[in-house]
Parts: sequence; structure tokens; C-alpha cells
Amino acid sequence: MYNRVTKIFERGYGGMIERLHHEEEATAAEILALQIPGYQVEASWIGFDGAPPLQDTVEMIMNSGETFFGFLSDGELAGFLSYKEEDGALFIHRLVVHPGHFHEGIASKLMCYFMEEAAGGRDIKVTTGMKNEPARKLYAKFGFEEAKVFSASPNVDFVLMQKVQK
Repeated sequence: MYNRVTKIFERGYGGMIERLHHEEEATAAEILALQIPGYQVEASWIGFDGAPPLQDTVEMIMNSGETFFGFLSDGELAGFLSYKEEDGALFIHRLVVHPGHFHEGIASKLMCYFMEEAAGGRDIKVTTGMKNEPARKLYAKFGFEEAKVFSASPNVDFVLMQKVQK
């Protein structure tokens, strides 16, 4: 793993946060191997297994144009966050923690890093399932507000949350 990442942050996070080089096939495969079980849990919470991240392939991750950084615990990828700049704001595309690492604070650590080191005072947006209470609470904890609710299919609502930097 260490030959496929660039170490970027260690201080105070109880693990290591590193930039992931997702354009490399082995790293994209590692991301996908973590992404699928993470999004399967969300799918069970929201009652919808048609979310695009569950349809991703290694090639789609390699060509996503997103910036990825991951949280390593004992050298293993335990979670990651990816984002892309869109219309002057940063849009979080993926925030995933492996189910075996739930309740360890990894999502919060990734968000802390993102807010402190990557966001740079820009507005931030993210979409999550209305029934994904843990994600909604996490984003609210970081100052995100619900901006818009929309349906992906009957009885499956998603919410656009945003943090407007003043």
C-alpha cells in the first residue's frame, strides 16, 4: 500500500491519512473493495441498492477525476473520502468506512482533515440518503445544513447538504 500513496497527515488522528493514487489499478481495486461493503450497509439502511457507487468498477474509480485520501489503521485502508470541485464548490462524492471499522471515529477524522486541509474556505456539498441517519448527523456536526430533498425512486429520498463558508 505504501508505494501507492503519498503520506500527508499523521498528527492527532490515531492513524494515518494519506493521499490515494486512485489512477493506479491496484489502488482503485483497494478503494472499490472497501467501497462495496460500505455502500451495501447504506443500501440496507435506506432500502435502495441502486446507488451509483454500488455499480462502480475499478476503471470508473481510476477515471473519476476525484481527489481521494484514505485513513490507514495498522497499514490497512479503513476508510476514505473523495471530492471534486464543481461550480466553485467542493462536492464530496464518497465518504466510506469499512463496516469492520464502524464506531471508531474514522469518518469524523476524515472530515476533520478535509475541512482543515482541503476545503480552503470553499463551500462544500454532499448528498446522502434521508434514512442514512449516521451520515446526516456527521455532516450536521460539521455545520452542514439540508438544502434540498429529492427522490431517486419511489420511497427513496436523498438529501443535498451544504456548508456555506462565509
